Amino acid sequence: MKMFQEAYPKEVQGMRLGMRKIAAIFLSFFSFCSPLFLNAGAIKGEGKIVYVLPIRDEIEQSMVYFVRRAVNEAMKNGAQGLILDIDTPGGLANSMEKIIRELERFPLQENTYAFIDHKAYSAGAFIAACCRHIYMAPGSVIGAATPVVFSPQGGVQNLPESYERKMLSAYQGLIRAIADRHGHNPAVFNAMVDKDSGLNIDGVEILPKGKILTLTDSEACKKYGHPPRPLLAEGIAQNLEELAQKGLGVSQPKLVVVKPTGFEKIGRMMTLLGPIFLTLGLIFGYLELQTGGVVLGLLSLFFFSLYFLGHYLAGLSGYEPFLLFLLGLSLVLFEFLVFPGLIIPTLIGFLVILAALLSSAVEKMPSESLVSWLSRAKEAAFSLVLALGLSLLLIFMLSRLIPAKAPVSEVSKEGREQPRDLAIGMRGQALTVLRPSGLGKFQDKIVDVVTPGQFVSAGTPIQIVQIEGIRIVVEPIKKKV
Repeated sequence: MKMFQEAYPKEVQGMRLGMRKIAAIFLSFFSFCSPLFLNAGAIKGEGKIVYVLPIRDEIEQSMVYFVRRAVNEAMKNGAQGLILDIDTPGGLANSMEKIIRELERFPLQENTYAFIDHKAYSAGAFIAACCRHIYMAPGSVIGAATPVVFSPQGGVQNLPESYERKMLSAYQGLIRAIADRHGHNPAVFNAMVDKDSGLNIDGVEILPKGKILTLTDSEACKKYGHPPRPLLAEGIAQNLEELAQKGLGVSQPKLVVVKPTGFEKIGRMMTLLGPIFLTLGLIFGYLELQTGGVVLGLLSLFFFSLYFLGHYLAGLSGYEPFLLFLLGLSLVLFEFLVFPGLIIPTLIGFLVILAALLSSAVEKMPSESLVSWLSRAKEAAFSLVLALGLSLLLIFMLSRLIPAKAPVSEVSKEGREQPRDLAIGMRGQALTVLRPSGLGKFQDKIVDVVTPGQFVSAGTPIQIVQIEGIRIVVEPIKKKV
């Protein structure tokens, strides 16, 4: 274990040089991408102001805050219309509901349009239903909105039949209410959710029972009933400009395309990298405990900070979880530095840290019960457990590999000496940090030692005060004044 004293200074120097290089890369990156952080939207055309909100990729929590910002901008700048440019496979149901609530804040609901650019499946169909008018691009589809629950491993989770019926009934009611509120036929959207509903309009069977409704552009525009009325979409548009001309009746609408800011993009990317940040934070924290010093501890805190920062930028949490994390960390350090061996502060500190990590990944809604929040926290908890498991595996590998690199003459050849060759009063030196256990060296013997509870840094002179079987108790030698 002597390598901890001899090899790490060089490694720390290498880390400092590496950090300078990383900092230079980050500065270059941000200076190159700085226009992204100032991007409020692209403006096309003249005339009536119409805001365009891209609803792309999977619907998740960070999109809620993007939609909220876009609706606020549209209202502030007096937009006469709102177009959702939809191309999504669906996503999280709770995020979808919050997006719908945000969109319904727009005051001119009669001028809200959904443009199905390619597909609007599942939650995308629900969001399209909250617009007063729906237009389809050539070759686009909408439907297949049956709710499903995914397991933490990524597959569809099989639920008890009673719970599945309850969940299906809830979303049937939700989609019918949304459709009716915005002037659509509730039966059409109900057939997208429930395969047992089927769809009949004025005696014409459009979809038999046992199938989920998914409509193409031409099928959605086909007229049924007396008087004839489009099944779902009011028409087909080649692009956003054509939709605005048909819907708003203006030849040159001013389209303001709202785009995610650079920080929103980075926040979304950082949330995806969250488990990696956690793993690196735990590994560097372990190395800090093993070696002492400052650099590795700062690196650990840096990666934990990136984890919280990503969730903050993505709108998943405020600054409170990070403050909670610092509180937990303070309790752990309190035991190590002030009252070693007390244990209780460390246990409480670790529980507080776990709570902070979990709460940062799952937003708690106002008036939401703890049971409801915990049910939504399963996915975040799985990511946290995965990161912890990976960290423990890597820490185990490090604990096996690092000592193997020590000089043969110091450790590998001599090994750990048995306490029978030692005696009370023998003096030596702490080879590692004693927190309160670690390694000590007495003459040419390297042994496991433990203090009565105090923290002892590596290199401190120590003295054996008690031997109980294989347990060797040591204390630091007090300097005479």
